Parts: sequence; C-alpha cells; structure tokens
Amino acid sequence: MQVGMIGLGRMGANMVHRLLAGNHQCVVFDRSAKAVQELARARAVGASSIADLVKKLETPRAVWLMVPAAAVDATIDDLAPLLSPGDILIDGGNSYYVDDIRRALYGRFSSRGEADFADKLLSAMRFEFGGHLEKSS
Repeated sequence: MQVGMIGLGRMGANMVHRLLAGNHQCVVFDRSAKAVQELARARAVGASSIADLVKKLETPRAVWLMVPAAAVDATIDDLAPLLSPGDILIDGGNSYYVDDIRRALYGRFSSRGEADFADKLLSAMRFEFGGHLEKSS
C-alpha cells in the first residue's frame, strides 16, 4: 500500500514510521524540510511540495493529513485541485468537529454544482434530523 502523508509532527512522523515498519510505501511532505529529510533516511519518499507529493503517488491516491487544525482548510485548498475522482483524502488532524461537518456539507453541495454554499447550508439548517422519543405502536 502507498500513502501520502502531509504533516510530519510527532503524530504524523510516528505514523509514517509504523507504516514503513509494515512495509508500506510513504510519500511525505512537511513545511519543515528537515522533517522530510529525516523520514527519507528511514525509507520514505520525500516530496518538496504538495504538488510533488501528489505527482509521486500512484493513482488512485491516498493522502493523509496530519496538520494542525488551523492549517487544515488551507492545506485542503492547496491539495484538492491536484486530486482526481477516486482519490482518498483522510483528515487526521485535531480539528473541531463542526469544521468537519462544514467541509462535508460544502463538498456535498459543490459536487452537485450548487455553488451557493452559504445559501444551501442555511436552507439545510431548517431541517431537524433524528428519531422520535416514542415507540410506534
């Protein structure tokens, strides 16, 4: 299996080490060139940019984000145009769950060609989801 890992802090780097120990191939990128070089010495394939990481992955790609919560949106914005249908993006960062919901709703509406996301989100908020407290007879 081949995985692209973006974000090589404590958690991302340790995940790469475990994947490499399991004989998986990892293509890695981080803002810190030193972090990339250290993992390249451990048999990971280093990338100099997000675009370089995507280029080095076989399709369909699996890209795992392990970046700080504040960097998730910008990283996805940089990465998304480089991915193809069938590629997988895993957000493994410590972001607030509401941000994950917002991203999922945006992806759902924009993938249908409905560009006015804010209007659609407000429309969707009028619905209540869940079950009834009473059992049906």
